[in-house]
Amino acid sequence: MKKKRVSGDTKILLVLFLILIVCFAVIGFLFYKFFYAGAGATKYGDRLEGIEKYKLSKTLEKDIQDIYTDNNSVNTVKVDVQGKIIYIMVDFKESLKVDNAKSEAIKSLDKIGEENLKFYDVQYILTYSGEDENNNFPVFGAKSASSLKVVWMVNK
Repeated sequence: MKKKRVSGDTKILLVLFLILIVCFAVIGFLFYKFFYAGAGATKYGDRLEGIEKYKLSKTLEKDIQDIYTDNNSVNTVKVDVQGKIIYIMVDFKESLKVDNAKSEAIKSLDKIGEENLKFYDVQYILTYSGEDENNNFPVFGAKSASSLKVVWMVNK
């Protein structure tokens, strides 16, 4: 029995087919790695490392709200902690100057604690829902964990 010889064109097609299969395998691996690898991990990844050393009070929202209970110009106060960011939303029912609103908002930093302020970022959203016209609101503020200062952005 005589062996069949494989022609040159068939060899080229075979090599191209193998290259195509390898390319599909690499694309499939990259697709899996990009879309599915790490799907079971938390949404923060490793960004919250060390957060267990900086425990916030379970009553933080109530503690901050208690600061404003005697203040007639404050309507509502909400506190939301997401990862390493503490969002503090203060709604004013009386028209007041922006500087007064800022100084009222900064009072909440005491309840967070000096050590926690070195770890958490604090974001302020100051709004006004009163009846008088006040175009200065909303006011946004941010305090980075690496800074002692609150930076404000005023709507003008």
